[in-house]
Amino acid sequence: MEGSNSRYHHRTTRPDSEMPPPPPVAGPLRSVEGWVLFITGLHEEAQEDDIRDEFAEYGKIKSIVLNLDRRTSLVKGYALVMFSERSEAQDALNNLHGALLLGKKIGVHWAFCKSFGNTMRGAQDYS
Repeated sequence: MEGSNSRYHHRTTRPDSEMPPPPPVAGPLRSVEGWVLFITGLHEEAQEDDIRDEFAEYGKIKSIVLNLDRRTSLVKGYALVMFSERSEAQDALNNLHGALLLGKKIGVHWAFCKSFGNTMRGAQDYS
């Protein structure tokens, strides 16, 4: 009985040095057309011009996709903003993540990222 308690105790008090390392941090992936940012937390009455006014300060915007709820015709709360240049998209991400747009705090994330094993996945943090 004492031996089983020792083994159990050992498993639950494993030192941090034995913990597996977190997956490597990976960067964004370019889409076919450019570098895409995923914008979250949008006000339901936001319009394309509101988004363009904020993001155009950081570079030339190729396109904006703003999805509307079919029933209410209001914004679903997210959008995609595409830039031609990675540096422009990165500047927008760095400066606008957490900014207020129409009184609501927005999140700005890469829409496509490399994950462990070089596969594509969507943005992880949607806040």
